[in-house]
Order: sequence, then structure tokens, then C-alpha cells
Amino acid sequence: MSGGLTSEQRAIHPAWRLDEPWPTTLVAPLAVAEHPEADALLAAIAARLDAAVEVLELHPSSDDRHPWSLVARVPGHDIPVLVACERTRRMDEIRPDLREAVGGSRWSLVVESLLEESTPAGSWAALAAVLMDEDSAIAVLDATTGRWFDRAEITSDALDPDLGPPSDVLWRVQVVSDSADLDAGTAWLMTRGLLRCGLPELELLELPAAHARTGARLLDAVAELMLEEGPPPPEVPYPIGAEIAVTLVSWTEIVGTLDATSLGSDADRRALSQETPNPLRARRAVVCDLEPRGSFRPVWSWPRDAVSRLDLPDAAIRRSTGASERLARVARRRWSEVLAHRAGAAGDTVILVGTVVERDETGNVEHGWIQIDRADEHGGEGRLLRDTTAGRRAGTAHAFSVDEIDDWRVVAGDRAAGPEHAASVKTQLGRGAAG
Repeated sequence: MSGGLTSEQRAIHPAWRLDEPWPTTLVAPLAVAEHPEADALLAAIAARLDAAVEVLELHPSSDDRHPWSLVARVPGHDIPVLVACERTRRMDEIRPDLREAVGGSRWSLVVESLLEESTPAGSWAALAAVLMDEDSAIAVLDATTGRWFDRAEITSDALDPDLGPPSDVLWRVQVVSDSADLDAGTAWLMTRGLLRCGLPELELLELPAAHARTGARLLDAVAELMLEEGPPPPEVPYPIGAEIAVTLVSWTEIVGTLDATSLGSDADRRALSQETPNPLRARRAVVCDLEPRGSFRPVWSWPRDAVSRLDLPDAAIRRSTGASERLARVARRRWSEVLAHRAGAAGDTVILVGTVVERDETGNVEHGWIQIDRADEHGGEGRLLRDTTAGRRAGTAHAFSVDEIDDWRVVAGDRAAGPEHAASVKTQLGRGAAG
């Protein structure tokens, strides 16, 4: 989960501080002919939590499209939660594997609340759990981001008590382009979801569309770090990895310098969102290069150096403490999948393991990657991919134990699988997951 700091503790600069918090809305289409009753849902929540649910307001309705709604305080989430039952609305963007089930749904449950600023991912999971207490819930749609989660992703991952949800349930990167050809022109990349965490949304403007995939990785990396550390002051270099740094600049400082044909103008923002208030005109930070470019009229531009370094195969990105600890626990828990896949894999399959490679007398550790030659349920042995700070050279043999693993990658040709994905290694490789 993201770090447990309030916006004040994260010392958010006034340029990024929100005037008021933004809510989170989650929707669960149900596989039932008749709508569930409020009493039954409250009983299911109370049974799961083994605690009473405080109902603050209950609103039965004669409207057959909205039979009831209520406001309750759920244990573990101090902010009141609105829960409503309504007819399932027409949804255009449904994940392909959920399209048939969701398309046949007649009723949906909706929850809406603010997230706890100190634990936004945990708050998100608490809201999702309310929906999962209804056994007929097919999946969860995060209306803020437009992202779907099937029931298994929620119950086996986001609601895992030992892990907590991954921080990236909180946002999604969207790419807006004026061309169907992503190798041509420029693109406008933006996050959706950070405003509800008390943080500015992130953007990349006038990014060459060919770099859209790397740009999305960059926004993901900055968002994850901001959740734990808070955003840096405007125009101050922000390191996000080894020799990778960017600056954040308010969108209002950038739009006046955009090329007339580029997306992201104030007119574009008004046209693309009909919400009130408009999230595209709220607190938003454009990720830029370290310095403005140009001699006659210096302007802030997309982070060329950061994107080019992030494109390198050995690019090292800084991760938040919470995300790193969660990934390490998942990697160790799923190590048996690596062993099972390795046993039947083709000869061109390569397994890389992130692990402790050096440990000094004071207890400080250095993490690095090795390519394994031998592995079992207790650990394994392989060769260092890079020199260590203590002077051991790349290619040196190194043994590791399972409790030292913090990440892994199974690489087969141009496909790769890692522990952070809910799908199995076999499924990831079958889908052609990118490393």
C-alpha cells in the first residue's frame, strides 16, 4: 500500500494542494434477476467484518430503477459511504472477457465515498469489499478511472489481508492522440485517479506518439512515488531513478506555449470533459525536462532525457517503500510458479531474479539482478547481470535464498512475465505480456 502520510505530512506545495477532496465511485453489475435488499447486504458486510455496520441514513424508493440507497459507516473506513442499488446502465467500454456477463446484468450496486488520504489504496479496497459482499457481483468498475476488475482480481489480490491492494489500483494512464497511427504525430498522456488521493493529476504534453508506451511507464513511476512522498515543488528536479529526473510544472504555465496543432489546450480540456468541476482543469502537473528549452523564448517541454534513459534495457526506476515491500512479498509467494514454468519451459526461456547481492557490516544491502542457472524451493544460484558496488563483476556466480528475492522475470523471446500481474506466468506469456 502507499505510505501512511497525510497531505500535510507529505508537505504538499500550495501549487498542488486541492481546494476540496474528490470522491471515488465504484460500480458492481450483478448477475441476478431481482435486486438485492439493503438489509441482506448490511448483514453480509457485518458478518465479514464481525462488527456492526452503523447506518446513518436509509432511503427506500418507489422508483423501480433505484429501489434503495443508504449511507453507512463501515468499520475500518471512518468516512461515511453511500451505497445504492440501481438498474444497470449501458456501458460502452467493457473489458472483452467481461462483456457478455456485464451485458446481461439487470442490477448494479454503487458505492461512493472519499478515500482516507493516509491510506488511499486501503480505502479503495474497503469500498471494493462492500461490493464483493454481494455474492452475485460480477466485477467492479472504477468509474473514476474507467478500469475494470474481475471478481478474482478483487478477492484474491486487492483484498488479500497480507498484501493489501497494489497502489496502481488508484490511477490509470490515458493516451489521447489525433492520429490512429501511434508512430506519427504527438500524444497527450494523463493520469486519472490521483485527484481523489489529494494529489495533482500528471500529464505529458506534445510527447512524440512513438514514445507513448515509455511515457506511460514514466507517469506510473512518478505517480507511485508521489503517493508516498508527495509531489515536489514546481520546477524543482525530481529524481525517479538512476540518472533519471524530471520536473513538474502546472498545466496553466504550459498550455499557452503549445503548438497550435497540439492537444491539451484549454479548449481541448473543456471539450473532452463535461464534468463539473472539470478534472482536466483542476490541479494538474505536467512532467517536463529539467530546464526550459530555447534561446529566444525558453519553454518547458516533454522530458527527452528521462524518456530516452527509461528506454534503455537496464533502466533502474526508484520505487516507493510500500510498493517495493509488497512486490517482494508477492515475488516470494509466487516463486513456485517460476519453478513450475522452468521445469517445462523451452530452452530459450531465461529467468531473472531480483535479490540481495551485497550486504555490508552495518546491515545495508544492495539489490541487483541475476540470471539463474539453478533453482529450487529454497532459492538458487546464478550470475550477476551488473557489477556490484563492492567490486564483484558481472558474470560472477551468486547464490540466493527465497527470503532474499524481491522480484523476478521469466523471459521467453520478446515476452516476459513478472509477479506483479495477477495472471499466472503461463497466461502472461501466452498473452505476450511486455517486460
